Amino acid sequence: MLERAFAVAWTFAAIARAAARVCFHERGGSIPDIVSRLRSTSHGSACDPRLSLAVLERFLPFLPPYRLGRCVKRSFYLLDLWSRAGLSPSFHLGLRETGEDRRGHAWITTRTREYETYRPPDVLEAFRA
Repeated sequence: MLERAFAVAWTFAAIARAAARVCFHERGGSIPDIVSRLRSTSHGSACDPRLSLAVLERFLPFLPPYRLGRCVKRSFYLLDLWSRAGLSPSFHLGLRETGEDRRGHAWITTRTREYETYRPPDVLEAFRA
């Protein structure tokens, strides 16, 4: 039980560090630049990728940057966290145009199928492009 509490606390600290990095790189950068910078972080996080995804999902609405859609924000955080964990995450961005309305959705994949984060976009996930 104590090990689990320590793992969650360590993961939350890693997410807080990722928040600082995402906010720093997100200011004034294009999406390809942000993805490149977040993916090129050094390895060394002992966070369990599944646990980091679970903790991130719980706190995502409260984490900065607030102007990004949930799926983009989640993807940026996971790029940083999973790159540090030694995975090779890939960022995907899909856009759909219907008339004058454009909507997008972002997700992360890895070479390991168990860590993919794609979900069909719904009202909460999709963002206006």
